[in-house]
Amino acid sequence: MVASAAVALGSVGATLASAQIARFSAQASLVVLSATALDKEGRPVTDLRREELRIMEDGRPQRIEHFSPGHDSPLRILFLADASGSMSGALKTTSTRMALVQLLAALGPNDQAALAAFDHKYWGVVQFTTDRKKIEQAYSEIEPYSSTALHDALDKAAHDLASHGEGRRAVIVLTDGIDTASTKSAEEVIARSKALDVPIYAMSVVSPIDDPASDRYSGNKLADVTKGAQILTRYAELSGGRAFTVSDFRGLKAAADRIVGELKHQYRLGYDPPPGPAGFRRIAVVTTRKGVVIKTRSGYVPQS
Repeated sequence: MVASAAVALGSVGATLASAQIARFSAQASLVVLSATALDKEGRPVTDLRREELRIMEDGRPQRIEHFSPGHDSPLRILFLADASGSMSGALKTTSTRMALVQLLAALGPNDQAALAAFDHKYWGVVQFTTDRKKIEQAYSEIEPYSSTALHDALDKAAHDLASHGEGRRAVIVLTDGIDTASTKSAEEVIARSKALDVPIYAMSVVSPIDDPASDRYSGNKLADVTKGAQILTRYAELSGGRAFTVSDFRGLKAAADRIVGELKHQYRLGYDPPPGPAGFRRIAVVTTRKGVVIKTRSGYVPQS
């Protein structure tokens, strides 16, 4: 049962501190970025060199002090499962479980995954492990119930992952995108999350009538699931991740392949921040290679 899992396991954050995560050997103020390079077709570009990349902070170029290609270190994914009552339908339950299985199957042998869940609260289910079956089994035992605090859960998941070291990492949330119980607003959480080096990938599982890519789409842009998908897209874009809306198994498979393809080729960049006032600083990473776009978080707040 969900309630017993919450009591027995506590939060994922408590389990992350003991994990071994690769770090840059540099001063604590170093700004570290996860970045993904994509070509015009949205496919990962895996062979960029340091000299082909440029980091801009508030429009001013910065010297790249550290560069690591995506294949140099294991990946860590925190799966965040929507366990609220709105996920109780057979289509959503089956689709999200299949998405999880496909994502896990695409990981490398040294990559690790953890599982957290949320309804009106957030809790840890499985700490980081290379045991894929353990994640699958725990996910299958989650019983959808109660209201949905999606924004609160994304806030906690991103900060859990960001507070315990560096490395290739991401939060992947499996949800229908509807929030009914968060204490924080979407704007609050987005403002906080865009300063973290934690890409958020969102897979919204919806009915075909709410999926713009489906022939059965109703065109109702005011529907709760449509508005939820739009908000998840903002989370993803500002954090350097990506959001998908799926209503069938073909779309689900395509989204899972795209997510893992990007995560397997995260570049890690680091630079020393220039002096200046406190407050949010905008970041952009660009490349001199034509036809390639770089995704990364939108900025950071300097350490005080």
